Formats: sequence, C-alpha cells, structure tokens
Amino acid sequence: MKLGVLFSGGKDSVFACRRAMERNEVVCLITLVSENPDSYMFHTPNVARTGLQAKAMGIPLLTWPTHGIKEEELMDLAAAIDAARERYGIQGIVTGAIDSVYQAARVQRICRSQNLWCYNPLWQTNQIAYLRGLLKENFSIIISGVYAYPFDASWLGAELTEERIGMLEQLEKKYRINPSGEGGELETFVLDAPFFQKRIEIMKASESFANYRGQFVIEEMRLVEKPAGLAIPESPEIGGENPGDVGQNSAKMVPRRGRILLVDLCFERDCLSHYEFVHPIRDTLMQAAFFCDILHYTEVKLRALANYDKIILCGTALLDNEYAEHLPLFSWIKDLKKPILGICAGMQVIGSVYGGSIVQNRAIGLEEIEIVRASPLLGEPRRIEGYHLHNYAVTLPQGLSLLAGRVDAALAFQRGTDPIYGIIFHPEVRNRWILERFANL
Repeated sequence: MKLGVLFSGGKDSVFACRRAMERNEVVCLITLVSENPDSYMFHTPNVARTGLQAKAMGIPLLTWPTHGIKEEELMDLAAAIDAARERYGIQGIVTGAIDSVYQAARVQRICRSQNLWCYNPLWQTNQIAYLRGLLKENFSIIISGVYAYPFDASWLGAELTEERIGMLEQLEKKYRINPSGEGGELETFVLDAPFFQKRIEIMKASESFANYRGQFVIEEMRLVEKPAGLAIPESPEIGGENPGDVGQNSAKMVPRRGRILLVDLCFERDCLSHYEFVHPIRDTLMQAAFFCDILHYTEVKLRALANYDKIILCGTALLDNEYAEHLPLFSWIKDLKKPILGICAGMQVIGSVYGGSIVQNRAIGLEEIEIVRASPLLGEPRRIEGYHLHNYAVTLPQGLSLLAGRVDAALAFQRGTDPIYGIIFHPEVRNRWILERFANL
C-alpha cells in the first residue's frame, strides 16, 4: 500500500514512518507549517527544518501552509492530503498519534471523506516503554520545546536519554503529565534514526524561555555520514512486551490469572492496523497479569480454542471490512462454551453469527453511551463516554439482549445470560476497565 506520513520531524511521526515502512511503501511525507505556534493540531518547533530530515530518509516531502486557526486548519490538512494523493498516489495516511482523540478523530474523518486508509501505529502505546524503546532502537532525539510547569530551560536542546526518561516518569507520577508530550507539554526533533541514510548535525541554535514556555530553535544544520558498522535493528517491538505467536511462548510463560486469545480481524496478519486495534488490548490485559496470545481470524480453529479461558474479537480500520466477507469462518462462536467479547468489528461478527445484519452506522470520536440494562460486563445502568470508530454496526437479532443504546442502534449486547458480549465502541481507548472486567468474569 502506498502511504503518506503526517510528518512533524518529532519522534512520534518519525517512528510511525519507520513502522509503516515495515510492510508498506511510504511514498511521501506531509508537513503542515503553521503560523500559529499554539496550533491545536500541528507540531510547530523547527517544523520548517523537516526538509533535511526528508533528505536523510530519502523520502519526498510535501509542505503545506496553514494559519493554524482552530478547526479551520483542518481544511488545510484536507487540502494537503488531497494534494499528496494527486501527486504521489497515496492510498492511506499514517500519523504518530498516541493518545489524543482530538487529533486522531479529526484525521480519521478527513481520511474517510477522501476514501483513504488511516493508520495510527503508536495508538495507546505505553509511553514510558515507548521512549525507552526509541533509545534501544538507536534514535537520536532532542527536546525542541517545553510548554508547561515544571519544565525549565534545562530541557531545551537536551538529548532524550535514560536519565531524562526517568525524570519524565517521575513527573508523570507527580504532576500527571503526558511523558511523550502529546498533551502539549514538550516537543522533540529527531537527529538520527535507524533508517536515516545520514544523520543531522546542528551547527547553530538559539533558545528562548519564559514562564515555563521555551523553544530550542535550530538555525543551521547539515547532514553528515553515520558511523560505520552501526547495527540497524529490524522489526521493532516498542510499547509493550511481545508475547509472540501462539505456542511460541506458551511453555515459557505461566499465566497468573488466565489465558486470553485475541482474534485479529484486520484484513491480513500483522498488517499495520494490528498495532492500533490489537496491541492496546493485549498490553492492557498483560498489565493486569493475564496471558495473551494473538491469532488472525483466518487461523482460528475450534480445537486450539480449548487452550484459552476467554476470547476477544478485536476491531479494525474504517476501510477494512474484509472480515464481513468471511463470516462462515466464525461458526466456532456458536460451539464455544466460553466467555467471548466482540469489540466494534467483533461485535458485528458475533451479531451476524446469531442472525443479525451488518448495516451502515458511521461514528468517529467520543460519544455518550447510555447503559440501559445491568450486566456483569458493564455494571449498572448509567451514562459513560466511549470512543467510536466505525462505518458499520449490527442489528440486534433474537436471543441477544440490549445492554446499551437503542434496539435500532445497539451499542452493546449480551447473548441471553451467557457471557457472550458485543460492544461497538473501543474500551482500550477510554474504558479499559471493561477489558479487565471481562477478563475477570
């Protein structure tokens, strides 16, 4: 697939680009240059310097101006993406979004309007583990801006090191900052990465700082040769422990609280979407001391399911509906006498297996969810907020009870009194307690 990367020059967009290159062709980088230093959508420190990074990466760069006015800047982003599609033939967009629903939802809507795939391969990753992984992967990163208490001028131009990451970890605990800086606390600039053909050397820079706000402005820089013999790691696994494929680690890892199989509904095994829709669920459950394996839906056999206590069918990207063309592969759902949870596309699969129909139902972003019936999964009736990302939903067939939403727009259901559930929203984003509650059934 030909992809364009929304590129700021910071660590997240650079690493997202690298991840996209694992199985796809990155044909361009797209940089929005904002006149507003406090843009809601776009990184601004040293963004005009991304051209040299693009040369180091050997990837064409498309730059696009924006006034940076809230919400209006989205029209500029849409125009830039449209220009990239015309010029480079992109089929999808990649972002470095980690936790910002504000940014991720808006890019998703633009991509949907242009019939483009949207990938967020760092979505919901463990941020401290991610930062440490960047060092392990030989990324060279400096802090290019700070914008919140208690950051002081000593951070400006500082290299991201293990010591700095330890400081960020402590600040997260004490002040609840976002350690990767996605809350606007800090910005970064990448000088080198494993796939850079040359590294960047800063020749001249200046600093400004006042009232816990400051920038490290690069005025002159150049490309230089990289040290000979530097190892380039392959297939990075950043953001959480990797339990490996089914059977690979089963004998090595002793589950403390149970074994859960995650069924990957993405169009192909290990595609870019699985970082966004499968890994966050895996990481949440592993942090809660559950053992998780991942299988692509085409690989699931009823006999193998005997090794697991519970099954979760994960969601997938907006344009990915291939699972709906292979519903006979999910006949095992009716035969399995174990707890099953379907998330988004997984809910559609379970509903379809029991006689429901997949229908158009579009929603992107945070929306209110009304729980109308008590259940072991969602608890007592009340209102919660959930993250939606879907083009389709499933009608409620006979035998499935409505837990949330309306009969004509089911947001959650249960099969009778059996521990078989479907939810249309993504609990890994705003309601991780639902995953733990299911795991503890």
